[in-house]
Amino acid sequence: MRRSRCWVLTVGATMIVMIGSFPNGHTAISSRWNYNEHLFPIFREQCGSCHIAGGIAPMSLVTYQDAFPWTQSIREEILGLRMPPWQAEDGYGTFENGHALSARDMDMILEWSGGGYPEGPRDQVPPVLEIPTTWELGEPSVTLEMSEPFALDATTNEVVRYFVLSPAVEQHRVITAIDLLPGERAVVRGATVFVDATEKARTLDEADPGPGFAEPAGQDFPASPPIVVWIPGQKPVSSETSGYPLPAGADIVLRVHYKKTWITEGQEFSDRSRLGVYFADRAVAEIASMLVASPQTVDGRTVTFNYEIAEDISLLALLPEVDIDSSEMQVEAVKPDGTRVRLLWLREPDSGWLTRFWFDAPVSLPRGSQLEVTTVLDAAAERSPSASLLGSEATSPIRFAVDYVLEAGEAN
Repeated sequence: MRRSRCWVLTVGATMIVMIGSFPNGHTAISSRWNYNEHLFPIFREQCGSCHIAGGIAPMSLVTYQDAFPWTQSIREEILGLRMPPWQAEDGYGTFENGHALSARDMDMILEWSGGGYPEGPRDQVPPVLEIPTTWELGEPSVTLEMSEPFALDATTNEVVRYFVLSPAVEQHRVITAIDLLPGERAVVRGATVFVDATEKARTLDEADPGPGFAEPAGQDFPASPPIVVWIPGQKPVSSETSGYPLPAGADIVLRVHYKKTWITEGQEFSDRSRLGVYFADRAVAEIASMLVASPQTVDGRTVTFNYEIAEDISLLALLPEVDIDSSEMQVEAVKPDGTRVRLLWLREPDSGWLTRFWFDAPVSLPRGSQLEVTTVLDAAAERSPSASLLGSEATSPIRFAVDYVLEAGEAN
């Protein structure tokens, strides 16, 4: 199944859809499912982080009164496999942070939206949902906050900003999880978190008069892939057996992508987001990242390249970036004995929603294994080069970070 872009509608298209959503006279009820009993639990779990009053999405879906005008839009997005925004093909790799509707949930939504969208028993009206204000993983080891609010004025609709957060760690630690509580959830479209032991981020921060600093010119920062990618609606990933190293004295750098919808355009916002950092309380394996990239110049409709693994590793996650028009990308591991392991298949790769795909279980790959990447480009594919979040060496049009830990023998 195809999982692609988030639900963002233009004003004109939205008004057309809304007008077409309202019934012309009586609409016969043929759906076995109603909102209060059956649809609300799905929308709460799959959509409620974004489609809630004050959320990043332009409309709420967590009350019947909010949802029913959008029934045809909901139907189109579900049929197009665009919602929830999850690009990985089902059945080609299994992921801990998977965010796709089950077949049963899809069937229920489609029958409800096409069958008169009944509200259900009035005595079973769902509770009012509120935007979360507590940490999903429990109390963090350290809470970090932006030193001052960042103001998004009425005329700015989209901007990226980096903020240096010093955790004041005097000894080497290992980060097993990080969560984000946005200060202004309506405009925080996404965030990434980096570890910086070079003080480059501090230098950029000091040179910028405003809070934090703007997207750097060139590739001065970041030097390596992010340790966390935060997307509204996806739950934070935590590990009991591995984590990212945080050297003594290193900074944690938060990159926030602010973006307004047509509902919030023209409004002013002041954001002061917080990070919850979770440290390992015992010895765990430290996660490393390697960069896998295509040639700088790619020709033809199909691009295939390989990367040989030099050590025995346990593969944990893949973080792709593609800045050339593509219809699909497949990643497989080929072990020295010829065994193939399906890892990831993306339909219409979209780095606008950068996602780290965490495997349900580590994938053991012996040295000599090959990572084989096949990407099908669109006809007359154009490249839109952008600053990479994977590091200064990530300049090829097709690239991804591979997160892994060494197997026990290699680690010793």
